[in-house]
Amino acid sequence: MSQDKVSIGRRLATTMLLLAISTSVFLSGCANKPQPQSGAQTQPQSGVQDNTPVPEADASATNGSNANNSAKQPNQQQNGTADVSETEALPSGVKVKRVIKDITLKNNYHKKIELLTDGGKRVKITDANGDIVVLKLEYDGRIVEVNGKKVTVQVDHGEQQTITIPDHITIEDDDNLGLNKGVEIEWEVDADGNIQSVELDD
Repeated sequence: MSQDKVSIGRRLATTMLLLAISTSVFLSGCANKPQPQSGAQTQPQSGVQDNTPVPEADASATNGSNANNSAKQPNQQQNGTADVSETEALPSGVKVKRVIKDITLKNNYHKKIELLTDGGKRVKITDANGDIVVLKLEYDGRIVEVNGKKVTVQVDHGEQQTITIPDHITIEDDDNLGLNKGVEIEWEVDADGNIQSVELDD
């Protein structure tokens, strides 16, 4: 009986060992299968990662489009310039004397500053499409005569002008100079000829 028990024990141990081996082989086979699947998944992911440089692709596309924009931009800017006639926003009889500055800003915006025959400057900013974003006139000079808010100014590099500062405009006067003879004055005028800001300086 003891030998039978031993043989049964051996058979049982052998069966357990075989079961363990087959289970381990089965599990390792299962474990190996997901690896190709994960490898297969990795490839799509790597494909996604290849596409993830879509930012790079986008960046190159953007660069290409920027290159196209920069290539097209002069025409667009010329279109923007064409949209503004030589006399646009200028007082009667005033003309453009010369271009002071003509530069490209951030996001393909463009800024052009022109010196006018009356000593003022016309400032024009256009967007990447050549559409006008800002169109204004700027003047600098020294006060020659004051009558309330009616001020006569000798414009730098230009002639005398008499302006009336609207009541709703707050005069920037950090040094409390006031509207007095000899004080430097700067003002901006919009495309319709309305004064938008006034600043006094020492």
